[in-house]
This record gives sequence, structure tokens and C-alpha cells, in this order.
Amino acid sequence: MAIAKAYNLKQAYQMISSGKHQEVELAFDVDADTFFMLSSNYGNSGAKIARHDNHFVLRLEKEAASG
Repeated sequence: MAIAKAYNLKQAYQMISSGKHQEVELAFDVDADTFFMLSSNYGNSGAKIARHDNHFVLRLEKEAASG
């Protein structure tokens, strides 16, 4: 499955909550507050945030991605 690209935080939240995407690339500048907020919101459900090229990619567990 291809990685979906979010170009702002609102779009990232929409893609993540839709359940249609297992991986969402945060294709915008992520400051420390946003990074830790995303980590806090999704880390407890097993999501991982990793650096990929110049952006972060949020990877959801299959159960979390399927809604």
C-alpha cells in the first residue's frame, strides 16, 4: 500500500482517523510540539513515527488503521 501524504496537520488527522491509510507521511514541517502531540495521541494505540527522507511517517497498526 502506498504512503499517503498529508500537507498539513488537519489533513494528517483526517487521513489517520479515516482508517483508510496505514501509513501517513507528514509532508510538512513538524515542530517539536506537534511531534510530541502526535506521539502522545497515537503512540498508545501502537502507532510508530519514524523519519523517512525529509519527513516523518506515522505508521498505524492494522487494527487501528481499519477503524
